[in-house]
Amino acid sequence: MRNRYARNILCMTAVFCAAAVIGCGTKTVKDSDVVMEIAGQTVVKAEYQMILGDYESEIKRQYDTDTANREDFWTSGKTGERPLDKIMQLAGEELKEKKTIAQFTVDLGIDVQTDYVTLAAQMDSENDARGAADESGDNVYGMTSFQMREYYDYVYTQLEYEVMESLKKSHEATKEELQNIYRENQQAYTSDVRVKMLVAEAMTESGDGASSQAAESEKGHIWQAAEDMKESTDLQYLTERYPDISFYELEMTSQNMQEGKSGAYMQRWLTASTMQQGEVCEPFAVGENLLVMRCLERTEHSVQPFEEVEGLLKDDVQTNRAYEEIESRQKEAEMKLIVTQQQLEKIALEALQMPD
Repeated sequence: MRNRYARNILCMTAVFCAAAVIGCGTKTVKDSDVVMEIAGQTVVKAEYQMILGDYESEIKRQYDTDTANREDFWTSGKTGERPLDKIMQLAGEELKEKKTIAQFTVDLGIDVQTDYVTLAAQMDSENDARGAADESGDNVYGMTSFQMREYYDYVYTQLEYEVMESLKKSHEATKEELQNIYRENQQAYTSDVRVKMLVAEAMTESGDGASSQAAESEKGHIWQAAEDMKESTDLQYLTERYPDISFYELEMTSQNMQEGKSGAYMQRWLTASTMQQGEVCEPFAVGENLLVMRCLERTEHSVQPFEEVEGLLKDDVQTNRAYEEIESRQKEAEMKLIVTQQQLEKIALEALQMPD
């Protein structure tokens, strides 16, 4: 009889202990503790909460103000799905993307640490270095300091680029494949307008009175060059006559405007695209430069030759195949909880119910 009572007491004690652990599970999980594994990569509590926080506004915008401000907003749901479920799903999807990239770095032999705790330590070191450089007057490129979410995204963006470039090399595209794609999509390589231009470009001076005089002189030279370009397209002759002006030929199309990454030269295309063969435009400014152009050739509805697009087409094909491989791996990525689902929900609520 006594043994039976003893066994009952022990069982009740075990139940109470288990309930206590579950009831205050969040308190026993530290920020650096692993809460789940995705694609074999760890996710710690602080990381999970950081990702969740970025989706809070997105979720609340789907509800009216009164509903979003209710104390039980995250755990109530009229249609059966709680806002908490939605935000945890979004966080899980993003973490799948990030951790799949992290697993690729392992598979591809890219030597980098991707776990959150290491990244946090790296960020602190980076911020210290940037702060010291800023105080000493040295040039600091980019931010003078990072917040964790900024640094986290910065690192993973760089990793995704490295993974993409590495995967592209394993997805070779033959010339025959590229030619077939080119023939099947020839309309995509047809430009409304194609022009070949002779361009004269001069940098103008700016600043005090003396440099203003120099700027006026440069303007005079470019106007003179414009007049000469009406009569001659000989690069050697023009270069010798105007040594302070750069002369070059440039082909532009409605698909490749040659404006550069900054878009600073868009005006060059806008002017060139309206010109007819033999026409010389008036000088115009692009930043601190003055340009004048003569249209050497103009064609409309021009199909770019395969040789011109082969390199870009190959890069597009390899990029698409690399993305497909990454997306396939993301779909297959498994999420393994280290804490209980109840603990994970409490961890999420802890982050979402923090005062702003």
